[in-house]
Amino acid sequence: MKNYTAALCIFSFFICVNSLPQSRDSLLKVYNSQTIYRYGNKYIKGNKKLSYQDLSAQFNSPATREMYKKSRNKSVVGRVFNVASLAVIIVSVFTKTNVGGSIAFAASTGALGLTGIYYQTESSKYLERALWERNRDIITGADSGPK
Repeated sequence: MKNYTAALCIFSFFICVNSLPQSRDSLLKVYNSQTIYRYGNKYIKGNKKLSYQDLSAQFNSPATREMYKKSRNKSVVGRVFNVASLAVIIVSVFTKTNVGGSIAFAASTGALGLTGIYYQTESSKYLERALWERNRDIITGADSGPK
């Protein structure tokens, strides 16, 4: 009886060991073809480059979709502040003011620029978190990808 038990244990062990590489290979395949990562200002999924706008179709869960929307909204607000900062610089060049006026233009340019940077950074944080959660869902099988 001991021989049968030992043989059964060894047989079970070999079946488990042989099945692990298959699941690891399929996980690697899913990781390489379905996950999205950032490459500069573009995003890569498999062998395809995605733009920021293309990402909207990639988020299926309500949480990641909401984070993407927050990211997009904060990005728009950040761009508005950056353009306003640039506009203040242009106005300050063509406006003849005294030293106090120049200081006010410089301060408002700095404040608008820093506010724009803040919103752009927040936008990036929301998007990175949404991508992380989406990739986690794809790898763990909680999400089957875009429908």
